[in-house]
Amino acid sequence: MEIHQVDLLEHDSVYIIPISDTHIGDKLFNEAKLVSYIEWVKDTPNARIILLGDIMNTATKESVSDSYSETMSPNEQLKYAQQLFEPVKDKILAATDGNHERRVTKSTSINMVEILSNYLGCYYRPDGLFIKFRVGKQANGKPVVYTLYATHGFGGGKKPGGKANNLQSLSQIVLSDIYCMSHVHQQMTFQDIYYVPDIRTNEVNAVKRTYVMSGSFLGWGGYAEQMGFPPSKIGTPRIRLDGTRKDVHVSI
Repeated sequence: MEIHQVDLLEHDSVYIIPISDTHIGDKLFNEAKLVSYIEWVKDTPNARIILLGDIMNTATKESVSDSYSETMSPNEQLKYAQQLFEPVKDKILAATDGNHERRVTKSTSINMVEILSNYLGCYYRPDGLFIKFRVGKQANGKPVVYTLYATHGFGGGKKPGGKANNLQSLSQIVLSDIYCMSHVHQQMTFQDIYYVPDIRTNEVNAVKRTYVMSGSFLGWGGYAEQMGFPPSKIGTPRIRLDGTRKDVHVSI
């Protein structure tokens, strides 16, 4: 795993918007809601985007999704995604795959997220993202440094507790300030504290970790209704990184 470094030294704070599960091509895709986020990022100088998969629905004949109910073909979905994100292509930092796009890769070897990333000019890693942010300037003149680990996600279930457990399990894999996951179509955030011994000073320091579940841009119905999944709020959280002191704040 490699670290992708992003320098945002000119800002006193930065908003990171994890966008996932837009499912472009599904008849329940809420385009107006996604466009409202894109417009907000476009108009907000210190806002940036990371793409966490299932941007395109890409139903195939072998998949759970119904390919015959798609509003556009996978190729058209890719072109439409390029069109939608074009206004903020200089603000998209990184992208990773979702399970929906992996269907096409598995069937054809064509990687639609990689093609989208190349078009947008952003960093791409298929399995997950480890990003180091350097933001603003502290009183000592040094930037505030944050680490974020993000992946599309896994698991399902109908209860928030199970989804939260899957999200928190990422902390057993990699050490990071922020963990971000998608896939389950429910916005969520929580924090915990872990203690780190400093062998130089013989002190034990409390370190805060922040967990963020990105949301979706898919209306309720179809597969979710058939399987008894409850509706959830459409949209995604905003992660605020302070550039004057180390502090993470998440709004939903």
